[in-house]
Amino acid sequence: MKVKITDFIENIQEGNFKQTSLEISKDDLLQGDLWSLNKAKEQIEKDIADNQLSQVMIHVADAEFEINFYLETGVINLPFDDAKKVTHFFDDDAEVETKIYLSTACDYLNVSKFHIDLISENVLKSTEINHAMDIMESNYKTSLENFSKKDEEEKEEK
Repeated sequence: MKVKITDFIENIQEGNFKQTSLEISKDDLLQGDLWSLNKAKEQIEKDIADNQLSQVMIHVADAEFEINFYLETGVINLPFDDAKKVTHFFDDDAEVETKIYLSTACDYLNVSKFHIDLISENVLKSTEINHAMDIMESNYKTSLENFSKKDEEEKEEK
């Protein structure tokens, strides 16, 4: 889907995009169950067909800490929250193709508490869905490891 940069920024800032939320269990995530990503794919394809920007949030419902994954139709590797910064990379009147990005937001992931990956240039293929699941699983495991270390450090301090 092509979008003009000024329209992209305006739509994001005004909340004119389709937002969908899904929940996944940590067991489904760790077992690589693709149902949530297949559901996200269906929603993103529907939104693109309707010429709408799309954000699908996948929340890990039973994690020991807050962790969310976002599949978004963006124009560059920036989350929707940073839409204003897109002007640093494109002219305002430029028209560009949207791509599908996977973001991870978690306090225990890394120093920035965030990571983003380009998943697809346009339509999510099965290999890209599998790759997205691998990233989600890896980011969850990294966050869990960092969360556990934090608990151990707190115990040692006492």
